[in-house]
Amino acid sequence: MSDLLNSASLVMIPSGYKEDVVYSQIPTNGSGDLSFTRASNGTRINSAGLVEVCPWNLYSYSEIFSGGGWFNDGTSTATNNFATAPNGTMTAAKVVANTANGYAYKSTIVAPNTYTLSYYVRASANTTMSIAINDPGGSGSSVKSNIAVTTQWQRIEHSALVTLGTSFYIDYAALQTGVDYFIWGAQVNLGSTAKPYFPTTDRLNVPRLTYQNGGGGCPSLLLEKQSTNLFTYSEQMDNSDWFKNNLTITANSTTSPDGTQNADLLDDGTASSTQHWIYQGTSFSNSTAYTISFYAKYVSRKYMAVNIYNGSTSQYVVYDIQNGSVYGSTGDVTASITSVGNGWYRVVYTRTMSASGSPNFRIAMADDTGNETYTGSNKQVYLWGMQCEASSYPTSYIVSTSSSATRVADACFKTGIGSLIGQTEGVLFADVNWIVKPEAGSPIVGILTLNNNVANLDNCIILGIERQSGGTNRVYSFVQNSGSTVAGLFGSNITNGRYKIAFAYKNNDFVLYVNGVQIATDTSGTPPTTSEVLVGQRFQGDSFLMNDSINETVLFKTRLTNAELASLTTL
Repeated sequence: MSDLLNSASLVMIPSGYKEDVVYSQIPTNGSGDLSFTRASNGTRINSAGLVEVCPWNLYSYSEIFSGGGWFNDGTSTATNNFATAPNGTMTAAKVVANTANGYAYKSTIVAPNTYTLSYYVRASANTTMSIAINDPGGSGSSVKSNIAVTTQWQRIEHSALVTLGTSFYIDYAALQTGVDYFIWGAQVNLGSTAKPYFPTTDRLNVPRLTYQNGGGGCPSLLLEKQSTNLFTYSEQMDNSDWFKNNLTITANSTTSPDGTQNADLLDDGTASSTQHWIYQGTSFSNSTAYTISFYAKYVSRKYMAVNIYNGSTSQYVVYDIQNGSVYGSTGDVTASITSVGNGWYRVVYTRTMSASGSPNFRIAMADDTGNETYTGSNKQVYLWGMQCEASSYPTSYIVSTSSSATRVADACFKTGIGSLIGQTEGVLFADVNWIVKPEAGSPIVGILTLNNNVANLDNCIILGIERQSGGTNRVYSFVQNSGSTVAGLFGSNITNGRYKIAFAYKNNDFVLYVNGVQIATDTSGTPPTTSEVLVGQRFQGDSFLMNDSINETVLFKTRLTNAELASLTTL
């Protein structure tokens, strides 16, 4: 941390988090920790560069063994918060089997894949136990038996493939009578190895610290609007919800961007002069922008095409999934293709529906000249992570199974924090990764906002981005006191990339800096009194969210010098 940041009153550099909380680096006593809400799960890019559900622990109430969704055989009993856990807290449960082979279980809905169960256990005397993963729709129980349990804490784990089931059950089976077992930290995670333990209650409101594709480096805090994946079975194109035309699908053929073997293989067969596509019967609303995205990997068929009929015309885009480029497109379509590592690309297609007709779409394979109609020759591609959302741009991947799935909007804030805010002077600073997004109506989105614990802008200081009509974006700062505008400073248009932005305020003294350069000033007005900090939004319940990732946010209680502002914002 730089010497300049040591003089800040609040510093949030995403690194530490848990359910409901993003920790601040300054202050360290908890008074600056930010509250976090998102009443759903979400995905992020983890430090290894893989798409990961957050939280990765698929169990809720991971330290509750009596209640919290746990069931037993009627003879075993569990007492919560009975003993000291491996982390030093009084959160370990005592489990006693009143008859031999007592057991308890908890079900968790999952998609077919390999999963690992793990938890910490010790006993009052050396003994043994078993654990099992039950796949009721597939291969039955996979049991790990006669696990030696001692009086010292150890982490035990067991992995199994869940093939056809829609849920599986976790047992601590074959408990011995006359022995007290102590259990803590139950976890189920995707993959064949146990990930670091992540404690959960309801599994909601977990911040997403995301990395650049490829992983490594420092994480940033991902904040996005609410969005719904309208596609069902987003990782199972062999399911009957997906209609197929002149192609075959082999499920779970290779490792996907989430690091497990659950990506499907599409083969274009040998049919003559025809089209080779998949689609779902998704309903589109007129005059609404939709974005289709999916992950594709080249095997032997180089081109993929996405075609949406918007109610009046069909427009298609052809993507080169071997070299990662948009090969050809027509009409009013926004298209992109981005490498995510290991030969995988995320393909994106956006189009607005017209005011008449019945919109529909298809995702097709294309021949070596980019044509959708051709004679198949058993050439192949891998696909995974199919998504369709009512949005003018793609958001992070939302996993779906038998129904559409919604990721609720992220919200990061702290109320009652007036003591950390400069009331008569100060600085708002943010380091962000920005992706330009088209929006109608010139909405202002807040990157870092000071407000007054209300759902309006009567008293606020905003450092943000203005999304202008026509698809251009610009940095924007705004001050309002008692409902009257005090200052509004903005810069020139910005493009995709990283930006360091600072807005300094003081009576009759306002200045905006972007990437080391002074952008605008104002020399008239009085800043308001505020008591709340919001990250990625303007006020409580704001519908215009940042929808990007934040590397750092900082507050100062005094106005820095212009030289300090230039230094702070230099990339």
